Amino acid sequence: MTEQRPIQLWGLSVVSPLSGLVLLLVLVSAVLVTPSLALRAAAFLLVIALAAWSRVPISSFTKSLRFVIVFAFVLLVAQALSVKAGTPVLRTPLRVTDEGLRAGLGMALRFLVILSASFLFAQATDPDRLAASVIRLGIPYRYAYLLILSLRFVPFFQRELRIVREAQRLRGIRPGIRSLRAIQTAARYTFVPVLVSGLTRVESIAMSMKGRCFGLYKQRTVRTRERRTLEDVMVWGLAVGLGLAAWLSMVWRWA
Repeated sequence: MTEQRPIQLWGLSVVSPLSGLVLLLVLVSAVLVTPSLALRAAAFLLVIALAAWSRVPISSFTKSLRFVIVFAFVLLVAQALSVKAGTPVLRTPLRVTDEGLRAGLGMALRFLVILSASFLFAQATDPDRLAASVIRLGIPYRYAYLLILSLRFVPFFQRELRIVREAQRLRGIRPGIRSLRAIQTAARYTFVPVLVSGLTRVESIAMSMKGRCFGLYKQRTVRTRERRTLEDVMVWGLAVGLGLAAWLSMVWRWA
């Protein structure tokens, strides 16, 4: 028999789940309150750097977020065309101003940071460790297990989506999103099967929890305890630095 090597974790997979959660909350709060486009762009680059530090392949990470990127571009264009205040930068039938571009970039970057940071947190965080950390804070374990189920369903839906798309390719079905009819076809052949599979999984989980008398006791013990590491100190430093930068950008009105 060959000896199995332990899986080596990197980046956000090593830090305490509470440290990762604090960093996620600071990232989301910073891009929501700061008026600075540079700081929002820096926050997005920080998410990419954290993904690389966590050994998440950048190509697969951006591929998983391709619909988020497309929708962020749609937000940019919509804001650029709807805001008429400011100096015109394009004198075409569709008037585009510098204020419109700034508003579009700000909204697109805000959307990208919130979704990409949340997706990275869901990928890099162990749901069981997160639930144990939340229970130790005094939060009822029933609510803590909602986090476990939410994070567990992220890879489940990714796997089910790959299975459905593979089945579509074998049957010669290639749904797209370039027209209303294509969107309707994609919803019929992609969204509905994945949704039905998810509901079936939810029903089996509910029956399993009921069979194990989940929620019978008011308290639940936690077996393991988190140890503070150098990575935790680095993550807390990033959170404090980003929060301070967001506060200074509001005080000094950084562009």
